[in-house]
Amino acid sequence: MNRFYAEFIGTARELAESRGLVWNLEFDESGKVSKETRWNLTALVGLMPPPTLWLGQVGVDANSFEKLNEIRQRMGQGPLTASPMSAEWQNLYKAIFIHQLLVRKNKPMSAIKMTGPIRQLAPVAGDTPPWLVTPDQIQQAYNATLEGQASGKVALDFKTMVKTILDGLHLADSPSLDRFCVPYATKEASEAQERANATKTRQNAHGGRDGLRKRLAERKSASKLPDERAFWELIRIVFTETPRSFNDAIRFAAFKVHIIMGFRIGETASIPYDWKRWRDYVDSKGKPAGERGGISRSLMIRHFAEKQAESATSEGMSLYENTAHVPTIFQDILVETLDFVERITAPLRERLKRQTETGRIFPEYAEETLIPAWEVFIRLTGHARFSHAEIPPELFERYRQTYDPDLLRDIRELQSGFAKRGLAQFWEANPHLTVRDIAGVPFERRVSWNNAFIRTGDVEEHVRANSLTKLSDTTPTTLTDGTLVYPHELMFLVPIRNLIEGRNNGILDTTLYSAVGRTDANDLVNFLSDGGTTPSLFARYGLTEEDRALSLVSHSIRHLQNTELFRLGVADTLISKKFNRRSVAQSYEYDHRSLEEDIAFVDVPPEAEDRLGHNARQVYKLIAANKAHGPIVDEFRSIQREYGDEAAFDFLEAEADGLHVTPYGLCVNSFTSDPCPKHLECFNGCVHLARTKVSSEQTHLETLRDRFAKIIIKLEQTPEKRRNIGWANQLRHARVRYDNILKAIDTVPGQQVFPDGIDLSVTPKQQFGNTIIDTMKNLRDLDV
Repeated sequence: MNRFYAEFIGTARELAESRGLVWNLEFDESGKVSKETRWNLTALVGLMPPPTLWLGQVGVDANSFEKLNEIRQRMGQGPLTASPMSAEWQNLYKAIFIHQLLVRKNKPMSAIKMTGPIRQLAPVAGDTPPWLVTPDQIQQAYNATLEGQASGKVALDFKTMVKTILDGLHLADSPSLDRFCVPYATKEASEAQERANATKTRQNAHGGRDGLRKRLAERKSASKLPDERAFWELIRIVFTETPRSFNDAIRFAAFKVHIIMGFRIGETASIPYDWKRWRDYVDSKGKPAGERGGISRSLMIRHFAEKQAESATSEGMSLYENTAHVPTIFQDILVETLDFVERITAPLRERLKRQTETGRIFPEYAEETLIPAWEVFIRLTGHARFSHAEIPPELFERYRQTYDPDLLRDIRELQSGFAKRGLAQFWEANPHLTVRDIAGVPFERRVSWNNAFIRTGDVEEHVRANSLTKLSDTTPTTLTDGTLVYPHELMFLVPIRNLIEGRNNGILDTTLYSAVGRTDANDLVNFLSDGGTTPSLFARYGLTEEDRALSLVSHSIRHLQNTELFRLGVADTLISKKFNRRSVAQSYEYDHRSLEEDIAFVDVPPEAEDRLGHNARQVYKLIAANKAHGPIVDEFRSIQREYGDEAAFDFLEAEADGLHVTPYGLCVNSFTSDPCPKHLECFNGCVHLARTKVSSEQTHLETLRDRFAKIIIKLEQTPEKRRNIGWANQLRHARVRYDNILKAIDTVPGQQVFPDGIDLSVTPKQQFGNTIIDTMKNLRDLDV
């Protein structure tokens, strides 16, 4: 056994057992882990549900397994039978969970992405233990994941696991197994790999940037920004439409906060109930600063920032408390929105708080208390209509407009004197509940539903035994200082397992319904697309067919706000602080300005405005902002020092007529007379090439590096008898380019890659024309 594997498993088992986890899981023939031994991953890291994620399956991954047998059939191999993983693969599966959650301090969803590939690789390996897994097994499992999902995301996760776990932790005897995560030479595999490559491109924020950036107006990584039509449709819906359900009213409010503040979606979902923080400002004499032209008062929103180093504690994940200033123009909207949520969630909040404090489902009643059957019906189903009385349309509409809890009490009073409906069917579906008369005696024959009662203790016992999903969320989490935070202390509370409002435009009674929880970030994410179990926000509220087909990535709103702040000239330090970042470099990854917007705030001297055309002015701004380097830039500065601004501006107008952004960096050179003979080969030592902060450059250069590395390896493996002068030239050609690419990768943004390089835009026999640059050189040579 590989010693690294043995140490990895041993350490993980020790950590798991120290947390009270059962290492030897019990499971059925399909691999489903028993409720008694499964691991609650959410509780393991101290997070607050929902969602609650479990290690509850040690069988095969269904999607990839089906494709695996199809691939084996094409290869002439026998089919595999779905079964639980072997003991050694299970140990690795569990150990990766422990490593990801307790050592790396990642969240459960991230851990699941890293462990899922084990369930895809284990059936291919069969009796082969993890440390002896072969390249052929890696490739076959990779191709099964590649063809098993349309987007290719699962295949990318598989390769990541192989690279970071099997290779990175030296758990397998064969090195560099990720090299074998390649498609088979089939049409299906090739097409699947292309989809995976496209997904990887989008993930790296380079979607849609396959070629040259041809215009100053082109944005960096524009695919990370929201679709314009979808964004404005989202604005229209949440700010003007009337929500058709209580849950939608909460979602609308959450998206308003999300749009205004630019939070991560998890930060939005976890806004605390005690959110409001006012700060007063006074002058040196104690008078309001507004009287002296300043601001007397500002509003900040308390929230729990994600992705903070302090969140990972020795006990698991904790909430990091922070505050963010609210822009003055949005203060009234934000206060109005959250005050509205506070008002309509008041009954839910009070009930959830009492459930948390008492551990009871119905804390309003003692266990021996008899509750009217119609009230139990409402408390368990949420259905506001329990009799044959019609709810007046105007009352129904008033409730839809305001979601005022008092109107629900009015609706109940209207129905109180009418015959009950729906109760018999409900109790037929729940035979464990004993229906009693007013004296507490069970009915033996026909039940009089107008005079039927249920014992409180019986109902609570029934829910705990048969309806676990109807139990409220009462599990707390901690702040980084150790303070407990309970779900009822969060702003966006909702009735969980709420099915009533989705049926025939029904109304859910939030004043009596017993199951309460907090808004799930995944629910908000899914509500913007058709990936969830319910129709998306666009599908429900869009005005046209095109509108109803729209979708939006919630995180794109954060990218948009970050970019807008940059575009408006806000300092990167302030932007980083607003978005809870510790480094300004992170903010620039969210910067999608075009080069034209990037240099919009650079001042141009009046004399330059008169002498320079549009393109030359843009180049001057790049030079002034220290974003462009190269021989023309050096020449400009030299002329400016020796002959003054006017001569330098004339030179720039004549020579720097084009601004060229290549996939490998920035090129400022005159292409007026002839196109560059080495176009897009500037990575090979051209003096004009300079690196920028555009993140796509790094990906393009790394792709080239890998291509040339493969070429070099292939050439070096050529048999001795087949090597000739052509082989030597090819190898030398590849090595020179490989070394130059490495230099480009290591160059700091804003600097020339090859300051001592050659001008590839000029052929050896080409002579300079009689331009200003030659005139200035001649003048200096003559010492005039």
